[in-house]
Amino acid sequence: MTDLRDALDQLRQDIQDLPPSPTSADTAQLEKTARELLAQSKNTPYEEEVRELFSLLARLSAPSSVTAESNQIRGLLRRARIRIEIAGDDHDFDEAIDILAQALDLDPGYVETHDLLMQAAQHSSQHAVKVQGLLDRYGLVLNSEDETETPMPAPVAAPPPKRTDAPPTPTKSAEVPASGPADALLSEIASAYYAGDYGRTVDLANRLLAADPNNAQAAEYRQKADDNMMRGVVPDHRIPFDARVAYNRANSLVRAGNYDEAQRLYREARDIAERAGIPSWKDVEQALLEIQDLALARELLADGDRLLMADDWGGALAKYEGALRVVPNDPEAEERVALVREVQQQYDQANVQMNMLSGSLLKRAKGLTDLLNMASRIRQKLPGSERLQAMVYETNSRIQNIKAQLMAQGEGALGRVESVTAVEEKLRLVDEAVEALRTAVELDAADPKAMNLLQQAQQLRSDLGEGRQVMERAAALIAQNFDNELAQARQMLSGLRHQAQDPRYRMLVADLLSRHLERVEVAIDRHDATTAERWLAIAKEEPFRILGRRTEILKLEDEVRGLRQGHIIRRVALGGVALLILGAVLVLSRDAWEPIVNPPPTDTPQPTDTLTPSTTPTATSTASVTPTATPQPLDQTATAGVIQTRTAGTQQSVDAMTQTAEQIELQFTETIQYINQQATINANATIIGSTLIAGTEQARATVNYFNTQTATYQPPSPTSRPTETNTPTATPTEIEFLCRVVNRDFDGTLRVRSLPSTAGSQISIMPLRQAADVLQQQLGDDNRLWFQISYNVVSGQVVGWVRADYLEQQTTCPPLN
Repeated sequence: MTDLRDALDQLRQDIQDLPPSPTSADTAQLEKTARELLAQSKNTPYEEEVRELFSLLARLSAPSSVTAESNQIRGLLRRARIRIEIAGDDHDFDEAIDILAQALDLDPGYVETHDLLMQAAQHSSQHAVKVQGLLDRYGLVLNSEDETETPMPAPVAAPPPKRTDAPPTPTKSAEVPASGPADALLSEIASAYYAGDYGRTVDLANRLLAADPNNAQAAEYRQKADDNMMRGVVPDHRIPFDARVAYNRANSLVRAGNYDEAQRLYREARDIAERAGIPSWKDVEQALLEIQDLALARELLADGDRLLMADDWGGALAKYEGALRVVPNDPEAEERVALVREVQQQYDQANVQMNMLSGSLLKRAKGLTDLLNMASRIRQKLPGSERLQAMVYETNSRIQNIKAQLMAQGEGALGRVESVTAVEEKLRLVDEAVEALRTAVELDAADPKAMNLLQQAQQLRSDLGEGRQVMERAAALIAQNFDNELAQARQMLSGLRHQAQDPRYRMLVADLLSRHLERVEVAIDRHDATTAERWLAIAKEEPFRILGRRTEILKLEDEVRGLRQGHIIRRVALGGVALLILGAVLVLSRDAWEPIVNPPPTDTPQPTDTLTPSTTPTATSTASVTPTATPQPLDQTATAGVIQTRTAGTQQSVDAMTQTAEQIELQFTETIQYINQQATINANATIIGSTLIAGTEQARATVNYFNTQTATYQPPSPTSRPTETNTPTATPTEIEFLCRVVNRDFDGTLRVRSLPSTAGSQISIMPLRQAADVLQQQLGDDNRLWFQISYNVVSGQVVGWVRADYLEQQTTCPPLN
């Protein structure tokens, strides 16, 4: 018994040492000890004392066991404590002192209220004066040393009053164990437990266990009833209907955010439950505590919004974190905390970047652009922030300064381009100007001056790049060292006169000039003065004039002039020799040609000339039957007799002329065959004829040359009658031509082809200074213009195709349709 007494005293002392608001962790071990002592004190004088201690411990550990006034005080103290912990300025301490004043109105002697007042008074002298005024109003004197050394006893340390919520055990129930069986008492215990009367259930179970300690059902009912009493559990069927309606409406108002009306309804539900005999309703008490937390969280959120609008981001973050501490997982508080942290982080980062900007203008411009974009994004989150507005204004001012510097740099680079001769250096300066001006336009796209400068720089860069490509292509053509490629390179370099000061351009022109002078030297070596003069004339044109008058050209001109004079002397000498030879031949053959030139008089009929068709530019011959009356002389003379009277000299002359005619015919036949084989004449056959008449006083022979040679012999006729003779008559046909051209540059190198293509076979070589008629024009397979020309030579007419750029137009040719 002594040990049980000591255990009870120790349990009472432990309960008195508990804090004013113990937690479940603080009372868990004490509850276990109280249950063990309750089991040991059965049927002993200490049983009633153990029960009282157990009931006291249950009221301390269960929220429902606290009175409504105590719950309200605890809620106020919690709000005040949070205000003090998250205090960002004096306003928070003023709010905490006002809340503690409300707690003093409810219970001036509450120890925790005094502790919080002391903390608020230590913040500043102004708050100490305010706290002292509250203590004077309630007649309280606070001494921090006394309170820490001898704390006031907790209200729960006093012996609790007897339970009055459960009625005393009826006499009938008390007499049941003595008079009735145990089953009837056990049934009554079950009815009381399921009716929610947990106090009566415990009393009945104790009486049954006193009579039958081994009754397991009674022990189980008693343990369940004790647990429900400790947790403040109230069965739903015991809650009045009006209290339940008020409680549900309050829950709806809490979800809607109307905390004041919800708190009023919770209190109304609690009052209705108390009037119905339910001293403590756990759900309502817990809801009242939670609604106080929600109200405090809303106040903190409102304060945080006010500080956020005033650009006090640190204070706003503290308020939001305090609201999140009061109501964990509150989505609004979490969203505001994330917003403030993100804005603060981005603002600090932007400030650091702005203060550390360095490097070139382009790098700083890019950094300022990024800063402006970042500040704009932050400002969208806080449109009314003056700090962000100041940052955006400062960033814009710096951007304008950088833009002015970039434009000045671009203009300076464009100005230096004119003083530079090398194309590569010009391109480098233009690229620098374009980069600077493009960045300036990106910084301010609405600036017309920057846009115009950028367009000028881009156009200049395009021209310089095109000129460099032309020079590279001209260098490749010059390296091939063909006439056509050299001509193309000359034309390409002629279009780059604005880059005449470029060293590379002058080097290419000098190289091209040396190639032309090489061809002049080769022509001089071949004694081709015409070709040499043509190449020299080209060497004096553009773009070679930029090189000035060169001594090499003067020397070559002297050589060509000497070569031309030598040709003239040789031609004069050859002409004189030819004249001498011709005079000698005429003198030696005088006997042969003098009778022909000055025939002696004779009675024989004189040779009659017969008109023959002449050659025409066309190959069209129209044969017509023309009846011709040929009068015959009445006095006929036998030709055979006349022939016999020819002299030996006349016979030799005739034989020589006949031989000459045969040679001419043979040459004509060979020319016709060659022309037909080469297919070079795209026209009708040209009739080349010549007539040789050899006659004597006794005979007449007529030779007509068309495609064949014909001799006619006319015997004597006794009568005179008209004879029909088929005489071919050539009718000239006029052919229209487009224009007239001449070959002035190519001597022995201009090929006439059968087709408008370099793949066409060669027909002939067009002589130098040969004029021709253009029959038609056409684009060839090389996409160049070709002329179909026609001109006459000694051997006949030539018709073929020549490229138009090789000829010079005497009359203007119409454009190609």
